[in-house]
Parts: sequence; structure tokens; C-alpha cells
Amino acid sequence: MTGGLQDRWEQVWQILDVQPPQAVFKQLIQAYSAPDRFYHNLVHIADCLSIIDQTGTVAVHSEEVALAIWFHDVVYDTRQSDNEHKSAEWAEAAVKQAGLSNAIAERVSFLILATRHNQELTDRDAQFIVDVDLSILGREAAVFWQYEENIRKEYAWVPAHLFRQRRMEILNGFLERRHIYYHRKFREIFEENARSNLTQAIARLSDEITA
Repeated sequence: MTGGLQDRWEQVWQILDVQPPQAVFKQLIQAYSAPDRFYHNLVHIADCLSIIDQTGTVAVHSEEVALAIWFHDVVYDTRQSDNEHKSAEWAEAAVKQAGLSNAIAERVSFLILATRHNQELTDRDAQFIVDVDLSILGREAAVFWQYEENIRKEYAWVPAHLFRQRRMEILNGFLERRHIYYHRKFREIFEENARSNLTQAIARLSDEITA
């Protein structure tokens, strides 16, 4: 997998007319390959890049979105609440060190912070990266349930009853939105499946709580 990912890594920097920082690439590969990452790993990054390939015309600055995808989960500790902030800081420093402008570095940082999924967004590219990140909710059932299983593995340290309650709250939060996805293209592809998957997942968690 890393061969194809390296090609994608080099491509985005070359489009931005700077040398790809190979040392940073190695650091990212190491971070995303940690043994406690069952979902937030290289497969997730490759999947997000694939979704960008399918829907990239939605983005205004597609290269900045791609860079943000690379870094958005580079710091991932399920016991902490500042992962996106630390990931954004890492990205901003790396982008500046590679020779890109402060403006690009700040926008990449901003896009990463959008993946906290905790606020309404008006910026088109921020909306886009959030839609890409949430596309997993609208996949075919087998892919969605594997995602749910992998999230549970990443939070294996959380007692079952607490995990189920918190997971229900998170999934309900998405389901209660007027639209799960910002952009029409994502709604057309993923919205219906996402609502079905979320409804079934919440029902299953509820049953497990009351069992």
C-alpha cells in the first residue's frame, strides 16, 4: 500500500511546486501504522483519497484538502481530546518547512480542525473534508459494520456500557442533522445509506444496553 500512497504524497506536493518532504512521509506512515489503530490508519487515508478522486470537483483547493487528509488523524490517542489540534499543529509546521506559504499552512490547519465534527461549517473546503471523513457512514453495510467494530477496538479500554452510551450519542448527533452531508454529490451517493446504517447501529447499541 505504501508505494501507491507515496506516489499520491509526492504528487500533491509537486502540484504545489515544492519538493515532497520524504522524512515527513515516513513519520506519517509510522504514525498511521501503530498497532492500536484499527480504523484511523493507512487504509482510512487511502480511502479518503479515493473519495476525493470520486468527488474532487467539489473542492475549491483540492491540493490543500488532500494535504489535510494526510495529516488529519496523524495524532490519534483515544484517551485525549486534543488530537485534531495536535495534528493541525504538526501539519502547519510541516507545510511551512516544506516551503509553502503561511496562508496555505493555516488553511490546511483549519481544514484539519474541521474534522472535529463539532460545529456548523460554511467554508466549502471544510465542508468537503468533513463529507469525505464521514463518507464511511454511508457505505455498504459490511463496510460500515467493520468500521463500527474497528472503532470499538480503538476504544477497547472503555467499559462496554460507557462506550455504548457515548457511541449512541455520537451517532444520534449525525442522524438528527437535517443533512448528514453538506454537498449535494455526497448526499446523492451516501445520505440514504448513512441514515439506514446509523439507525440500525443505534438500535443495536440500544438493545445491548437494555439486554
